[in-house]
Order: sequence, then C-alpha cells, then structure tokens
Amino acid sequence: MVRKANDMHTLVRVLLLTAVVAVPALPQSAELGISVGYGTLGDNVLSASSNQAAASSEAYSLSNGVRVGGRMVFNSRAFLSHEISYAYQHARLEVQQEAPGESLTTDLGAVRAHNMFYNLQLHALPSGSLIRPFVTGGGGFTSFFLPGIPSFSGYGDTKFGYNYGAGIKLNFYTYGIRVDFRNHTTGKPFGRYIPGIEGMLNNTEISVTYSLLL
Repeated sequence: MVRKANDMHTLVRVLLLTAVVAVPALPQSAELGISVGYGTLGDNVLSASSNQAAASSEAYSLSNGVRVGGRMVFNSRAFLSHEISYAYQHARLEVQQEAPGESLTTDLGAVRAHNMFYNLQLHALPSGSLIRPFVTGGGGFTSFFLPGIPSFSGYGDTKFGYNYGAGIKLNFYTYGIRVDFRNHTTGKPFGRYIPGIEGMLNNTEISVTYSLLL
C-alpha cells in the first residue's frame, strides 16, 4: 500500500510538471524585462607606447565587468520584433608599466559605461510559442566615463556602434526568461585624455533577462 501511494504521488508530480511545460504562452504584443549579465572585452588595450632608449613601455586597458539593464520588446509581426535596450556595465581602467627588471600594474579606478541600442529580432517560431530561438542585430551608442567622473555629469565619451547575436526565449503565460549572446562593437574611448588610442572595442555580452509578457 505504501509503495502504491508513493507511485501515485510520483505520477501526479510527473503529470503536473508535464502540464506546466506543455502549456504554451499566449501571443504577446510586448515584453518588458530586467537583465543581468557579464561583458568580456576583446582588444581591451586602449593605448600602448614604448621608449626604446629606456627599454620601457606603458599600456592602458579596460577590464571585463558586470552588466545590468532593461529591455523593451515590441512584437510587430509573428516572427519579427523591435527591441530598445539599456545596459550599465562596470569596468576598471588599468595602466601597466614595464621597465628593465620591473613590472607595475596600477588600477586607476572604475569606468562606467551606459549602453543604448535599438535592435531587430527575427524569431524561428511565432509569438506565443513556448520556446523561441532568435537572431538579432542593431545599432546605438555607448557613453564611457573616466574614473572619478559621475555617470550623469555629461562629461562622458560617447561612441557609436553596432551589435549582433542570438538567443533563446522561454515563455510561460505572462512571464518569460531569455538568454542572449551578443557582440557589441564601438570605437575605443578616452582619446581626448590618453594619447595613441585607435581601433575598435569588442564587448561580448552573455546575459539573462526576466520578462513580463504583455
């Protein structure tokens, strides 16, 4: 009798779990979400210089950092969506100095970056599907702030750029979870303050977004 009762409880749990997973999300017109993630910077050396006579060198670089932000998505078609996103990313500005018999890395402080982008999303399945893989691409800008300069002071270094990537959405009635993998490309900042800065900065984003489906 005890075994039968346990088997019955197990069967009920399996049926409930199956029902929850099998229920599709209702078609949505919009998604509002909060995202958390991490940004990994490629080509993160902003400027490098050397003095051959003194056999010394100096390089400024940015570190990787945590990203937090929000996303608004408008589903204009069954497979097509428009997204407006904001993300704040925290990094560190470092300078590495090399000399004969000496190597010194100095942390100059926190760099704050505000990212605003518009993206198109193309989904493999229509709105209302439980699972929705997608690809995305778009453009926008990032404002970088040197250590010691407040984020909303107006003295940031703004660089325009683009991003592209892919992800997957899991939708349950009025709630959703999505995972994004994106590459953001902008110009390297702080050329007005640090000599020798040129080239592009690549920022690879991995993020999770918790959404309210409307």
